[in-house]
Amino acid sequence: MKKVFGLLLIGLMAFAVVASGCIGGGETTTSSPASTTTSSETTTTTSSAAQEKVTIVLWHAIGPAELKAFEDLISEFEIEHPEIEIKLEQKADLETSLKAAIPAGQGPDLFIWAHDWIGKFAEAGMLEPIDEYVTPDILDKFSPMAQEAMQYGGHYYAMPFAAETVALIYNKDMISEPPKTFDEMKAIMEKYYNPDSETYGLASPIDPYFISGWVHAFGGYYFDDKTKKPGLDKPETLQGFKFFFEQVYPYMAQTQDYNAQVSLFHDGKAPMMINGPWSIADVKKAGINFGVVPLPAIDDQHRPHPYGGVKLIYVAKLNDPSKKDAIWTFLKWFTTNPEAVKQLSIQDGYIPVLKEVLNDPEIQNDPVLYGFGQAVQYAIPMPKSPEMGSVWGPVGTAITNIMGGKQTIDEALQQAQQDILAALQG
Repeated sequence: MKKVFGLLLIGLMAFAVVASGCIGGGETTTSSPASTTTSSETTTTTSSAAQEKVTIVLWHAIGPAELKAFEDLISEFEIEHPEIEIKLEQKADLETSLKAAIPAGQGPDLFIWAHDWIGKFAEAGMLEPIDEYVTPDILDKFSPMAQEAMQYGGHYYAMPFAAETVALIYNKDMISEPPKTFDEMKAIMEKYYNPDSETYGLASPIDPYFISGWVHAFGGYYFDDKTKKPGLDKPETLQGFKFFFEQVYPYMAQTQDYNAQVSLFHDGKAPMMINGPWSIADVKKAGINFGVVPLPAIDDQHRPHPYGGVKLIYVAKLNDPSKKDAIWTFLKWFTTNPEAVKQLSIQDGYIPVLKEVLNDPEIQNDPVLYGFGQAVQYAIPMPKSPEMGSVWGPVGTAITNIMGGKQTIDEALQQAQQDILAALQG
């Protein structure tokens, strides 16, 4: 990452932080005659400080549109902590790079990815526990989903800074008020569903991730992190699948093509879409006058709980444990500093998981951040176990077979259960 200021301007940094209102602020100090040092003393002090400077390497796969916010924040941090340098390095294939570099002792100190990697990297011994720093008061700063996402096997390996899940995005020119209950949502779907005119009641990708909320609404699940077992044969899972295919799917275009589903909403051929914050940029480009709300409750006992992901900064297995305090200084600043998290949310549209920011009036007045922020409160973290990699495929095949009429819902789920168990047994 390019340095914002050269070394020759370090003497002006403290003033710049205060004058510009930089995140976290800073204190200006003045020298008194008693603190004046000789030239030799200054040279010695400067040399010592340079020797003690810690460089922390952070790998990422962040796109260029989002990267500037990270660079700006890291520049702020380095101004406040001139003894620490954060070196951002982008990797096109982050997972492959990490798996090759960390065991060889050539990996980064930190890396950024969603929480679903935490299980496989922890079990492979490629993460550094930070249990001694994650005190109860630190933990309590975050939303429940974030607290769950940052730990695995009884240890904390990362710090969260954002989350994502799916919500109901609606066209305000087609719907005056968003549905507050599923019955209201169904009435809207019935009103607009007319395949002869190529209009539909709802647009949504149809895959395991996007329909997970309906499955979880009835207590069903694909995989349990605690028992390490799939749950496709559970009656609650069957009930959730039946609800989706009997109450939601009939009002949709019957395609699993992601772009085809999204285009229906963009083209005004569907009044509602289920999607995540990553889809909002294209919704805006399409000129849709939209709003965002959580998926509505089915009844008093059941409401959708879609899968969600939490963006983490992981601590890789350290070759130099003496860096750990400096690493924590950065992690704590970046993830628990309300102004830093808020700036990242506003610039990149990231949904905050820091409670203080979720309650910030400016965030609450942003319809996208607030809408998805509310949706995150109902989300369930995707399973973190490495075994989850064996689950997605069979569940996806089950959905395809149900849609194609090749199997009944019950047959497809039973087959998926057996396929997952076989894969887990090797």
